[in-house]
Amino acid sequence: ETILRRVPDGWGRWISVDAGWYPLVVATDRRLAELDANYVVQQIKEKFGTLRYYCAPNGDDPAPELLDAFDAITDDAERASALTCERCGEPGVLQRTQYWAKTLCAVCGVNLGYTPVPEPGG
Repeated sequence: ETILRRVPDGWGRWISVDAGWYPLVVATDRRLAELDANYVVQQIKEKFGTLRYYCAPNGDDPAPELLDAFDAITDDAERASALTCERCGEPGVLQRTQYWAKTLCAVCGVNLGYTPVPEPGG
């Protein structure tokens, strides 16, 4: 609820990821709030199998250092999501169907009809 209140009026107030990534979302929010308690969320979603946390410091002209710190935090969350099952939070890998990609553990991948993506060179 705290995170959803950060979404400005006119934007959709939802988080478009499964429960396995909720701890990543909460941890990301905490880290960002330490830098700017009033930061703004535009969107939180899964894209190409990883977490995308689109946000910005509050205000019209944030310092470049603050923007860099925000990018580092959201990049950390994206990297962590690439190793975490989006559905259950267990360790996961990138998996695909014909049209979709998700990071899933073996059990969730099988249950949803996904197949692990071979590692490059493997």
